[in-house]
Amino acid sequence: MLTGETDQPTAADFTAELHARPSIYFAGPALVEHFALMPAQSPARQTGGSISLGKHDTDLIKTRVEYHTEFVTVTRVTMLDHEPEQWPAPTLVTSDILAMLGLPSASIIGQVSILVMGPAPDELGDFLPKFGFDVSAASMIGGGAGQVCSDFRVRSNGWSHTLLFNKDLNAYRLGRMVRRIYEVETYRSMALLGLPLARRLAPRLAEFDARLGELADRNQSTPADQHKNLLNEISELSAAIITASAETRSRFGATAAYAKIVEERISELRETHVPGFQRFGVFITRRFKPAVRTCEAAAHRLEQLSGATLHLLNLLQTRIQVEVEFHNAIQIRSVAERAATQVKIQRAVEGFSIIAISYYLVGLIKTAFEACQHAGWELSPLLMLGSLPLVFVTVTATVLRVKRALATHE
Repeated sequence: MLTGETDQPTAADFTAELHARPSIYFAGPALVEHFALMPAQSPARQTGGSISLGKHDTDLIKTRVEYHTEFVTVTRVTMLDHEPEQWPAPTLVTSDILAMLGLPSASIIGQVSILVMGPAPDELGDFLPKFGFDVSAASMIGGGAGQVCSDFRVRSNGWSHTLLFNKDLNAYRLGRMVRRIYEVETYRSMALLGLPLARRLAPRLAEFDARLGELADRNQSTPADQHKNLLNEISELSAAIITASAETRSRFGATAAYAKIVEERISELRETHVPGFQRFGVFITRRFKPAVRTCEAAAHRLEQLSGATLHLLNLLQTRIQVEVEFHNAIQIRSVAERAATQVKIQRAVEGFSIIAISYYLVGLIKTAFEACQHAGWELSPLLMLGSLPLVFVTVTATVLRVKRALATHE
C-alpha cells in the first residue's frame, strides 16, 4: 500500500490548504525582504503552509517562513516610521535564518527587497537615482492604486531592489500586492533553474542528432550479417536519450509550471503604462520567456529524438523480419522442390515396383508350372502365357489401391 490510514486526507486538510500561505497585511512605509532557498534535500515539512517566527518579531517586525514542495521562502516586513532618503540596510541575516531553520547547507535562489512608500513623485525619473536605480521598468498596478519600479539588478550584497509606491491600497490589498511582486521574482528564479541544464544539454542533443542521422544512413546500406551490431548501437543511443530525458524531465516540468505561475502573478498586478518607462511585466516577460522556451525546446527535442530513435529501431527490426521471412520463403520453396522431386522419384519407383513384383509373381507361377509338369500333369504353355497380363493387371491394381488408401488416411 502506498499510504496508511493516517495518510488519508480529510476535509479539514483541503480547507486548510486555502489558508496555507496568507499575506502579511500592513500599512505605511515598510521594508519587505524576501528570499527563497533550496535545501540540500527536499523540505521535510511540506504541509502546513507558513509559520511565523513570532518570538523573533516585534510590533514593527513580522517574519514568516513558507515551505514549498522543493524550496523554502522567508519574508520579513519591517515597519518604518518615515520614508527613507536612501535604501535601508537589510535586516535579514541569511546565515542566522538558515541556522534557525536547521538548513545550514541550503543555497539561496533569489533575494528581493521591496521598499514600500507613499504616492509616487511627479518626477519619477529624477527620484529613482537617489535609491540607486539606473534603467528601470515601472507600471501602475491595481487599477492605478499603486506603482511599482525596479531595475532588476542584483546589488553587491546579493539583493535586488523594487520600489512600491502606495496611492490607494489599504493594508489588505497592499499585502497581497507585495506578495504578488516577490512571488514573481521567486518563481522566476525557480523557473530559471532549468536554463543551465538546457544549456549543458544542448551539445549532447547535437551529438544525439548527428548519431541518429549516421545510424539512419547505415540502416539503408548495412548488410544482413551486420544487423546485430547496428541494432546494438541504436539500442545504446536510445538508452542514452532515455537517460537524459529521465534526468531532465522533472526540472523542465518544474520550469514550465513555475513559468505559468509567473504569468499568472503578472496578470494579477493589472498593470497600466507609466509614461517614459517600460512596463514592469513586459520587461520580465521579454527576457524571461526566451529562457523558458529554451527549456521547452530542449525537452521537446529530447522527446522527438526518443521517438525518432524508436522509429529507427522499429524500421531495423522490420527489415530484419522481412529478410528472415524472405530466407524462410526460400527454404520453404527448396523444401517444396525437394518434395516434388521425391514425388517424381516415388512414381518412378512405383512403376519399377510393379514390374519387379510382377516379375517375381511370374517366376513363382513358372516354378509352379514346371513342378506340375514334373509331377506328370500336362499343362498347356498357353496357360503360362495367359497368366502374364493377369499378374501385371492384378499387381498394378493392388499398388494403386494401397496408394489411394494411404492418401485418404493422410
